[in-house]
Amino acid sequence: MYPDKDSTAQIAVKPPAPRWRRLGLAAGVVVVAVAAGGAYAAFRTPRWYRPPVISPEERQSVRNNLVGAEQAFTEGLRAMKGVFTYHLFQEDLNRWIAMRREIYPLIDELAPPELAEPFVMFAQDSITIAGRYPVAGISVVVSIDIKTSFEDGAIVLRAGAVRCGSVGVPFDLDRLGLGRPIERRQNKTWPGSPRIWGDLVGGLHIGADAWWKNGGIDYRVRGISVEQGRLDLRVEPLGRHSRAGASDQS
Repeated sequence: MYPDKDSTAQIAVKPPAPRWRRLGLAAGVVVVAVAAGGAYAAFRTPRWYRPPVISPEERQSVRNNLVGAEQAFTEGLRAMKGVFTYHLFQEDLNRWIAMRREIYPLIDELAPPELAEPFVMFAQDSITIAGRYPVAGISVVVSIDIKTSFEDGAIVLRAGAVRCGSVGVPFDLDRLGLGRPIERRQNKTWPGSPRIWGDLVGGLHIGADAWWKNGGIDYRVRGISVEQGRLDLRVEPLGRHSRAGASDQS
């Protein structure tokens, strides 16, 4: 006898999912992966961001290094042999910044107060200022590229691209404190310092003419360029004279 047709075991074969569903699932996976990767890139600390930590044993060495850098500038001015190039090295600068509250507390007035643990990087034709900034309760590394130029007898610094971690973001520069106006008269920031005015959004101006206390020499900055790991200033000595009251701002 043959089995009843209705009692024959039936094996259901599930039809393949429509192609559009498979494509939608793949697209969803890609979106999630991109979002996760973007969040990781935004909140991770970039490898180049390494503010130095100065141990107690190193602190005097950092002070000596600063004195040596000042002496090199003094000798360049005293030679009175025309324009010379002064090199400011990234590693030295960041070590001075790490000890700024002991060496020169007023420097904090020139940096956005919202950025903690400031760090400076010199690359070809660019300056990057970075620091930690609170976002949604998390401390992330925010960095700003600074463009340099000469305008009307002053060095001008302007904020350009902003990154959160390693990701470029359309950040509100005023929110970072970069639109905060700064006005420092001559001799106010340090003895013989140039006038500083403006802000990093519209342009922070640093006067090219200043006076160097060590030796009592006027000078003028004639040019500025940025190389990998250093900033170069072309400086012209203008002659010696004493400046009354400059020492009062020490």
